[in-house]
Amino acid sequence: MRRVPAIALLLLFGLLLSGTASAQIIVDLKLDRTLYLADEPITGELSIVNRAGQDLIFGDADGLSWLDFTVTDGRGNLITPSRDELNERPIVLSAGQSYKHKVTINRRYSMSSVGTYRVKASVTFPQINRVFQTRTITVQVTQGQPMWSQIIGVPKGHPDAGTYREYALMTYYHGARSKALYFRLKQSDSGYVYRTYPIGDYMSLRPPAHAIDSQNQLHVLHMTGPQAYKYTVINIDGEPVHQQKIFEKGTNRPELKTTSHGDVSLVGGITADEVKSPYEQAEFHRLSERPPGLPNY
Repeated sequence: MRRVPAIALLLLFGLLLSGTASAQIIVDLKLDRTLYLADEPITGELSIVNRAGQDLIFGDADGLSWLDFTVTDGRGNLITPSRDELNERPIVLSAGQSYKHKVTINRRYSMSSVGTYRVKASVTFPQINRVFQTRTITVQVTQGQPMWSQIIGVPKGHPDAGTYREYALMTYYHGARSKALYFRLKQSDSGYVYRTYPIGDYMSLRPPAHAIDSQNQLHVLHMTGPQAYKYTVINIDGEPVHQQKIFEKGTNRPELKTTSHGDVSLVGGITADEVKSPYEQAEFHRLSERPPGLPNY
């Protein structure tokens, strides 16, 4: 019997290993939601399960990242990724181990236009030169309902001092009944969006209160549920620097107050810690706290 060429044996071995790995390496992509506001981070989790019986190394191959995405718009047009993001860090996945990796799809792929997108992840396994793809997920991107916006100047001491930015508040339904209040920060001249994110659940019984302090920070007080509110302070870079839950107590409702010097503060209401205090502790004093001289019964 003639000897089988060595290259043929290598090819056969590669095919066998490839077929085995494809059945025993499981990749899946789950997004946190399928409905997103325009310019909001589209986030999710990639999971990889190693059932190949050997350790796997996922790393860059020819300068390309081991993790990539295929994103198409509603017409099926392929969206080209930006090149200003670093590749994913390499990982070693032991035999039998599962790995979960947080992802933000629109960090590299432009999905700011309103419409439908289809997303799937591709994981490259350089050891057998194979690419494993997840199922395709449909994502809907839409606009929120604008409520308020204001252009403010970037104060002195900031790297962008002298330029102008725009604060905006909007609402958006996460589902049939769930509504959220969103914040957006963008550059006034170019319209470039720095940040878009939900501040919290929103109850439309009372409109949100907002004020800008002397440092051009935005203060927002909005109703999140029956007798419940959230107080948020956002700096000039769109970062929430303070958040606090506050509650009504009878006619004592929280509100924002602005002084003549431009300072903004929250007054009224009770804190979450005060709500948790037992009724007896809040309304009654201990026996040892009685003023001296009172008779004992």
